[in-house]
Amino acid sequence: MTVVFVCSNRRGLAHQERRSRPELRPCPCRPREPCCNIPPPDLHLDEGGSIINGAAQEEDVPARRRLLRPFDEGLVADILARLPTKSVLRFRAACKEWLRIIDSPAFVARHARRRPLEVLLYTRTTVASVEQQGLDALDVCAHRPATRRPLASFPGRDGTWKPYCSLLASCDGLLLLREDGAVDVDGAEHYLICNPATRQWSHLPRLTRGAGGQQDGRATHRESGFYFHEPSGEYRLLCHITFLDQAPYYCIFSAGANEPRWLSVQATAIEDTIIAADQATMAGNQCFKSLMTPALLHGQLHWLEHMEAGRTDQMVAFDTAAETFRRMPPPPVTRKGHSQLLVADGSLMASEPGHLFVDLWVLEGYGGGGAATKGTWERRHRVDVQWLITRPLLVAGRDGGDVVMGLNQGVVAYNLRSRTVRQVVDADESGDDPLLLPSRYVFRESLVWHGFFEARRHPGLPSFRFCQ
Repeated sequence: MTVVFVCSNRRGLAHQERRSRPELRPCPCRPREPCCNIPPPDLHLDEGGSIINGAAQEEDVPARRRLLRPFDEGLVADILARLPTKSVLRFRAACKEWLRIIDSPAFVARHARRRPLEVLLYTRTTVASVEQQGLDALDVCAHRPATRRPLASFPGRDGTWKPYCSLLASCDGLLLLREDGAVDVDGAEHYLICNPATRQWSHLPRLTRGAGGQQDGRATHRESGFYFHEPSGEYRLLCHITFLDQAPYYCIFSAGANEPRWLSVQATAIEDTIIAADQATMAGNQCFKSLMTPALLHGQLHWLEHMEAGRTDQMVAFDTAAETFRRMPPPPVTRKGHSQLLVADGSLMASEPGHLFVDLWVLEGYGGGGAATKGTWERRHRVDVQWLITRPLLVAGRDGGDVVMGLNQGVVAYNLRSRTVRQVVDADESGDDPLLLPSRYVFRESLVWHGFFEARRHPGLPSFRFCQ
C-alpha cells in the first residue's frame, strides 16, 4: 500500500510518495489514536497540502474495530508466546479476551515450542542435620546468559537412607516421580506425574496382584522409558516386571488408564543378560542405569544396554506402535557403560567420553525400520572439554543442532553445524559455589492441557513444594 503524507521538509512537497508501510492499527489502550507517529493509511491531502481527516475517519468506529480484531489477537498472542510461563499465567487475569487466547490449544502448543531447553540440576542442603533436596532448571539458550531458577524442593534421605522420591523422567514439560516411601506389600510402585508449570498432579495405575498371570511373590520394577505415544495421545511408562521365582514380563502404565496393560512379548530375565554376567555382584536395580534415558526417533525407543540384548553386545530398539523389541548393531565405542544415545539434528547419535574430549557418533542412513534401514555408525565430531570425565555425563540434543553435555564441573553446548563449543556454566571449585549436580534429564516448560490430570487427580506429595 502506498502512503501519501506531508513531509516535514518544506522542500519535499505534499504529494511526495514514500515507501510502502504496513497498515496501521489502533492502539489497544487508545483505540481512536494511532500507534507511533506514522499517519494512518487512509489520510488524504487537498490541493493546498492540508490533511483531509474529517468525519470519514470517525464514522463506524465499532465496525472497524471488529474488522481489526483478528489482527490484534494475533499480535497479542505473538507477544504472549514470548513471555515466561509465570507471566503468561498472571496475564490470564487481565481480561476475558486474553484468557480465551491463553487457554486456546493453539496458543499453549505455540508457547511450549518457544520455551527454552533447560538442564535439571539437583540441589542438596542440610539444616539442623535434616537433608533437603531440590530441583533447579538451568537455561542453556545461546542468545542470553545462563540463568538458574529453583523448580521444586523436597525432603532428602531419611534415617534409613531411603529417598523421599526419585525423579525418573522428563517429557514434554512433565516430570515422572516415584514415591519411594510408599511401596505396597506386594511390591507395587507408586508413580506420579506432575506439571511444574500448572502444578497439576496425577498418578499412574498401580500393579495389582494377579496382573500378567502372576499371583504370588513381590514384584521388582525396572522402568524402561517414559514416552508420548502419538497414535493414542497417551503418555506411557514401559516397565520390566519380575516376580520372585517367576517369569518376567513387560507392563505398560498409561496416564489416565485404570490399570496397567500386560504386553504379550516375551521378556528376558536379568540373569540371562551380559551385564548380569559381568556384574554379578551388583544389585539388579543398579544394572542398566540408562534405561530411563532412551533416544526416541522415528517412533522407536533406543538403548545402548537393555535386557532384551540378552548375552550379546547389541543395542535394542522398541517400536512404540507395534510394541515389539528388536536388536541393532551398536556404535563401536570402547566405554559402553559411559556412553549414551541421543537424538540431535534429526539423527540418532552416540556419545563416547574420552580423557578431555567427547566423541559423537552418527548413525548414517537410519530410517527406523528393519534391516534395510539399519545405517552405519560414523564418528563425525570430537568435542574438547575442560574436565577429566570419570563417570557418565548428561548428554542431550536440542533444537538448532546443539548437543548439551554436563558434569559436576560444568555444562557446555556443542553446535553440530558450526562445530563450536559454548561454555554454558562453569562450577568454581575454588570458591564458595558448590559443584553442579546435573541430573540425566532436560526440561521444557509447557502449559498444554492433559485430560489425565482431571481423570486421575492426585493431591501431590505432601512435602514436595514447587518454588515461586
